[in-house]
Amino acid sequence: MKEEDQIVIQIIADIMELDEGDITPELTLFDIGADELNMVEVTMALEEAMDIEFPDNSLLINPESKKDFKVGDIINIAAEYY
Repeated sequence: MKEEDQIVIQIIADIMELDEGDITPELTLFDIGADELNMVEVTMALEEAMDIEFPDNSLLINPESKKDFKVGDIINIAAEYY
């Protein structure tokens, strides 16, 4: 697993209070119970941990309205900026 993959999974697990082993790229954010506030927290934590900035707010989504947005999508977006 690449470094950025591990960082994303660790941050999501911490914010969602889940075990890292339970987070896979195939899971949707809706599946893990994320909401808009969680995504703000994930975005801010990733920017700090990876020393990056998401200028297009690509992670500030509402998982309930975009139920197909996956953890793997976050990994891919973070990798673009890392």
